[in-house]
Amino acid sequence: MRKGISPIVATVLMIAFTVAVAGILSGWLTSFTTSSTETVKSQSDTELTCSYGGISLNSLKYSGGYLSGNIDNTRTVSLGKITLQIIFTNKTIQNVKLCSTPTTTVSCDTANASLSPRETTTFNITTTSNYEKIRVYTNCSSVYDEASSGDVSS
Repeated sequence: MRKGISPIVATVLMIAFTVAVAGILSGWLTSFTTSSTETVKSQSDTELTCSYGGISLNSLKYSGGYLSGNIDNTRTVSLGKITLQIIFTNKTIQNVKLCSTPTTTVSCDTANASLSPRETTTFNITTTSNYEKIRVYTNCSSVYDEASSGDVSS
């Protein structure tokens, strides 16, 4: 005759194991839900804030190897990490990160240029004349502007 555990002991062990696994999953699920909720809240706050943002490229001019113009914050939210993107006719791209100085905005290694609501800055960067489009991006992914080569005076 074989000996094993009694059905009552087996039932108690299965219930104990189930409760232990449920406790572990409950702790993980609570932490996962809290983390996910915080991430979604942060992203939605950013998107809501950015929905009040606007930016514009204007007064664009190309002369002697330099592209210059104005970048205007047209709405009510401060914008940062301003970057120009120049798309050339051969489809290559030049990204120009912009940094603020007391009088103008210049290219740099890490974009730190920012614009307060309704503020304007000027830029003057070196590039070639075979550009097709000029775009300006900000820390708000939904806030950007684009100009074509026809919008640039010589």
